[in-house]
Order: sequence, then C-alpha cells, then structure tokens
Amino acid sequence: QLGERATGVRAASRVLAAGWSGRASAVVRNRAAGLAEATDATAGELDRVGRVLQDHASDLADLIARGRRLQERARAAGLEVRDGRVELAWGVTGTADAASDHQRGQEQVSLQAELDLVLAQHRRRRDWVLGVLRESTTTLSEVSHDLRRG
Repeated sequence: QLGERATGVRAASRVLAAGWSGRASAVVRNRAAGLAEATDATAGELDRVGRVLQDHASDLADLIARGRRLQERARAAGLEVRDGRVELAWGVTGTADAASDHQRGQEQVSLQAELDLVLAQHRRRRDWVLGVLRESTTTLSEVSHDLRRG
C-alpha cells in the first residue's frame, strides 16, 4: 500500500504544480518528490524483509520437523536429545548386552552428527536473517534521516 501512497503523492504534486508556480511551489514539489522516493524505498525494503522473514519461517519449520524426527528416532533407540546432545535416556532403555550397547553407541554418533548439522544450519540461517534485519534498519534509518533533512 505504500507504493500506492507514493503514487498519490506524485499525482497531488502534479496537480499542485499545474496551478502554482514560483520558488515556493518548486520547494514544495521537491519535498513531495523526496517524500514519494522515501515512500517507495520504504515499501521496497519492507517487501524485501517480508520475503526474507517468510523464507526464514519456512526454513525454520523444516528444521523443527527434522529435529522432531531426529528426537523420535533417538527415543526409539533408547536415546534422547538434551541441550543439543544425543545422550543415553534415563532408566531402562533396552537389552543390556554388548551388541545392543555397541549398536546404540553407533546410532548415538550418527544421530549426533545429524543433530549438529541441523543446529549449524539453524545458526547460519538465523545469523544471515539477523544481518538482513540490521542492514534494513540502517537503510530505513538513512531514508528517514534524508527525509527529515529535506
């Protein structure tokens, strides 16, 4: 809707220019053009950040689903995920023999590697989104500052 507002400001400025000339008119039209440009820049930035956040929400949902599947597989193997680590579950978790313990240990190593990957992907993506948000904040601050300066 901001893009539409910028178009409205431009249209009003043209109507104003048709019936008003002189230095004051030029100053007002320049300010109106600056407002329209700032509005377009803000709309573009909000669209960009909205797309990034929407993509991040989809990625996050996927990572959460992968984490839940991993937890279910860990539970089925007599393991559990605690604080980013795949650990032996509390209590009786299955047959107490060397072969079962060995298999559970291998499953633990495999699940831990998968969990580490999911967590690393989440951190990378989160850090990227935070960078985009910082850039956007800077951009919008500059637009605001330029608009106030005239």
